[in-house]
Amino acid sequence: MKNNKIYLSVFFIFLFNIIGAVALCFPDLREVILKLTPLNLLVIFMIFFYANNDFSLSFLKTILVVFIIGYFIEVLGVRFKFIFGEYYYGETLGLKVLNTPLIMGVNWLTLSVSTFGIAAYIFKPKILIVIAASVLMVLTDMLIEPISASLDFWHWKNSVIPTQNYIAWLLFSLIIHSIILKFDAKPNPFLCFALLGSQILFFIIQFINYGIV
Repeated sequence: MKNNKIYLSVFFIFLFNIIGAVALCFPDLREVILKLTPLNLLVIFMIFFYANNDFSLSFLKTILVVFIIGYFIEVLGVRFKFIFGEYYYGETLGLKVLNTPLIMGVNWLTLSVSTFGIAAYIFKPKILIVIAASVLMVLTDMLIEPISASLDFWHWKNSVIPTQNYIAWLLFSLIIHSIILKFDAKPNPFLCFALLGSQILFFIIQFINYGIV
């Protein structure tokens, strides 16, 4: 029964991301699908949370802390341009507080938990888990950044992605993954692979759609 719930959740995680990615290839659907982006991100994480089947206080604390840190990292990033570089958010990611979409907290949470789960599945030494998960976070961001402006996620000054963005991502990722490790979170690796893999697939489809590859 537990495995069925996980397999079904993986199916829907991929389904939502693939449907969204393919729908964006059709100009008549683009605006509608983009407006649904925050909802899609939230629903996908809720599916993960449900299937992960860890409703302990410790895991709930992990989720809350990572969400808050991720969100306020972005608030500070927009406010103090020396952290990531100079950028601003478009309208795709929905409701903003302090010039930052609330869903960005969920985005950091999704990426952090999924990369941590994958790294913890592959490596056993704690230091390697934190480093590998953080590197995987940065590599994922490197995939997202070139397409972010086309989707009106966020926009960089002069359309140039600064190197400091990736350095900051690495530093903050190391902090966040150390916190996840401290809380002794053990997300289901199968779900983590699906969570990150479906997002990577989404952006690969967008690369093809926009002719970047």
